[in-house]
Order: sequence, then C-alpha cells, then structure tokens
Amino acid sequence: MAIKDQTDVEIHLKTKIRQENDLEEFEFHTNGQLFLKNNALYLRYTEVIENQKTQIMFKFEENRVRMNRSGDILTKFSFVKSQRIPALYQTPTGQMQLETLTTLMALNIDHEETRGEVAIDYVLYAMQQIVGQYEIRLQFMPKSSMLD
Repeated sequence: MAIKDQTDVEIHLKTKIRQENDLEEFEFHTNGQLFLKNNALYLRYTEVIENQKTQIMFKFEENRVRMNRSGDILTKFSFVKSQRIPALYQTPTGQMQLETLTTLMALNIDHEETRGEVAIDYVLYAMQQIVGQYEIRLQFMPKSSMLD
C-alpha cells in the first residue's frame, strides 16, 4: 500500500533528553497521518502529556527533517546532519533564539510499505550555551501492522 493523499499510521516515539546531569526519557504510542505534499513526506500527530495537547508535524526531505510543535509553546526545528541551524521557540512571554546541531540523522522510509524509522540526535543551544542533548527515535507503520 503506497502513500496516497493521507494514510493513517501507528506511531511509536522515544525521546531522551540530557540536561547537565539529568536524563529524562519519554515513550509513547499514538496514531497519526502520513501524507505527501509537493514531493515531501509529512507525518502529523497529537502528543498528549499530562493533559496538555501539542500538535506535531514532521516534514521529511532528502537531506533535511523539520519538526514543528504547536500548542502553548511553538517550536520549529530543522535538522541537517553536522549543521548548526537557527530554531524558533515561541512562548506566550516572547521568543527565544535557539540553534540545533544535528549529530546523527538516519532515515529509513519505505513509501511503498508506508512505514519508516527515523533517528535524530541533536544538541540544542541557547545564546551559544548548550541547553541539552536530545535523541528522537520515531517509528511509523500502517495502523494494523504494529500489533504483530
């Protein structure tokens, strides 16, 4: 089943956040939609953590991944291997200038099977200081096959 206008998928996401000596890990399963638009592949879903809903959108391009999060806080991150890229972090009280430095980016996306695995590691900077180190491990597949 190839990706058409919109395909429902199951999503498994793991993130690790290292800030100073702390390590936080999050893991969850949810449903989302995968779709093609202007030759780019998009994945969107809603993240619910402690009754707070955040809309997530990934855009997968040949050498770049973009991640937009919109809720109480708006973030727009771009990931390009070995590049430091400005990022948007908008809070109700104002905007912070951040940068991402992508240290690992591995995409294994099968358009025909409507599934993929994405691994992104990045360092987040604020005012030239490291805020944290992040790992994203994202898997998506057609809705029925994650039960195997």
